[in-house]
Amino acid sequence: MSSDRYERQLPLFGKKGQEKIRESFVAVVGAGGLGSHLIQQLAFLGVGKIVIIDFDELKRTDLNRLIGSCPSDVTTEAKKVDIAARLVHSIDPSIDVTAIPKNLIDEESFSAIKKASYVFGCVDNDGARLVLNELCAAFEIPYFDLASDIENITGLTYGGRVFVNIDSNGCLYCYDQISPSQAREDLMSSHARMDEEAIYGVPQKQLGQTGPSVVSINGVIASLAVTEFMVMIVGLRPPNRFLQYHGHRGIVNLNIDEPHPDCYYCKSVRGRRENADVDRYWRGRA
Repeated sequence: MSSDRYERQLPLFGKKGQEKIRESFVAVVGAGGLGSHLIQQLAFLGVGKIVIIDFDELKRTDLNRLIGSCPSDVTTEAKKVDIAARLVHSIDPSIDVTAIPKNLIDEESFSAIKKASYVFGCVDNDGARLVLNELCAAFEIPYFDLASDIENITGLTYGGRVFVNIDSNGCLYCYDQISPSQAREDLMSSHARMDEEAIYGVPQKQLGQTGPSVVSINGVIASLAVTEFMVMIVGLRPPNRFLQYHGHRGIVNLNIDEPHPDCYYCKSVRGRRENADVDRYWRGRA
């Protein structure tokens, strides 16, 4: 590690703080618009080892927000994880980067996450959030969940949130940040989904419609998450559990709601490691 590369960071948290960042092993699930911002900042911060998990290829519609991408990546059908790994090495070639071009629910992905010191989820469905919430609780891995959102239901609102799960005092599920019905639908097997569609019709979200996504909003959420990670790892202060960014109002709020008591994931799954059998998710699809 270059002695002067982080010269401007050391006055904030010192050499020992920088060493803690360098020694950290981070897994990032999702290398899209939000994940690419996050990965770029983790690399600049000086994280020493990063695993990136995402099965998706770059599309032309991603070019408005995916950090590190270029038009030629669309032509070559580049994987988002490979673009992210290239971005990291363009910042610091000494960072150990592993790109896993697979779905979250996969044996290789689960194995990599279990070895990580910290996990960041930049996913866009509640099924993946539920799996990450359970997996990180079972193995007691600090989990940062990021989400950006733009809605025009009762008036245009936009922003997002960062949720940090580090103990048994509140997770995404008991803070109502995961819809059980939506997670169930997301985690259905292809056969079960076909059966349900035959009975109830195709859900609107599967008709090729996707929500808005803007680079600057993703950047705000990523910056909030990296800052909470930084202050925690170097010991400046404990991380805030639940930050909400209201971009349409230009404010960030600290959510101080109490979690639901007796949460299954916080109280029954946390710390059970292999006994929680979280591997059932990928075994069921093998």
